[in-house]
Amino acid sequence: MATFKLSAFADEAGATLDEQIIALKENGIKFIEPRFVNGKGILDLTDAELSQMAKALAENGIKVNALGSPIGKYDIDAPFEEHLEKFKRALEVAKALGTDKIRMFSFFVGQDSLVEKRDEVIRRLSVMVEMAKAEGILLCHENESLIYGQMPEEVKDLLTTVDGLYGIFDPANYRMNNADVIEGINATLINLAYLHIKDAEYKTQTILPAGEGEGRIGEVIDIVNDKSNEVVYLTLEPHLNAFEAYKTIDTHELRNTRVFATTRESFDFATNALKALLTKHGYKETEVGTWKK
Repeated sequence: MATFKLSAFADEAGATLDEQIIALKENGIKFIEPRFVNGKGILDLTDAELSQMAKALAENGIKVNALGSPIGKYDIDAPFEEHLEKFKRALEVAKALGTDKIRMFSFFVGQDSLVEKRDEVIRRLSVMVEMAKAEGILLCHENESLIYGQMPEEVKDLLTTVDGLYGIFDPANYRMNNADVIEGINATLINLAYLHIKDAEYKTQTILPAGEGEGRIGEVIDIVNDKSNEVVYLTLEPHLNAFEAYKTIDTHELRNTRVFATTRESFDFATNALKALLTKHGYKETEVGTWKK
């Protein structure tokens, strides 16, 4: 059986590091997947800012489970060398924040060019995986829209072909593209890193709290629980409110079924929905932020 630990993209609770830390602590979450902090993308922070951030997180008992980087959100036809410079910075930032995992993507590809571009995607990923290995860091691929890797069969191809590449399962991203989430988790289990938690409905292209959409999140967690004896992070990525940096990370129009007064309110709601879903499926919080069956 797995041990599930809660993490979050806390920039969806507040823009500043102080706001993010408060939201995590008050929701009983001990891990963060940093993406935007104090108005900057995580790769744009200076060394001094990273040092201050690491110190503040440590003082508040919060660790970084993975770096929420934008690596790989880059057109496959653009020069690779330019992107490698950002990737080198991502490796430095991960080490500065004390994590051995980087969330990344496998390049924007025209969906009519998947077969044509597949080998170049594999080549670039292989180069980055080897660079990361040399630094003791794992590259973790998320099934994002409009990349080579948005569908289960593409994820299976990546994880079986690129030695050392890990997978992040995102149920909402699969449903937004009308993919089967069970096929998705089975593909990701080839080399699972962890799960992102947000839900969705395909027909309306609506993002929903965990358990209210078509992501079969409770069932997916049960599948992972049966297959793993490891620590598996459940990283909340609510998308229930238009947080400050949303338009820089997603091209979908953000559609929700509820209206929240603040991003913090929507973040709290999403956290409570996940905890309720875990409880419904027989999991218990054995210590703050840790759930087991």
